[in-house]
Amino acid sequence: MHKQQIPEYQQKRIEVIRYLLRNCRLNDRLTQSEFSKLADVHINSLQRFETGSLKNIKLLTLLNFVDATSMTLSEFFQSIE
Repeated sequence: MHKQQIPEYQQKRIEVIRYLLRNCRLNDRLTQSEFSKLADVHINSLQRFETGSLKNIKLLTLLNFVDATSMTLSEFFQSIE
């Protein structure tokens, strides 16, 4: 079984989400370690996502990241449109 290719338009969406999460973390003056603890996600996952090396993020991980921000889910997704 081979890995499914992620379409370019989806990759761009993931990049926007990646930048938004990073900016939220920085605006809240949180280190990666502090944010990963708030999100209950291993710091390596956060680091890989922020650098773009984690391309295929699990939905639960993404929701944990959003929960660690000061935004609701709807506010988060409205801010990327």
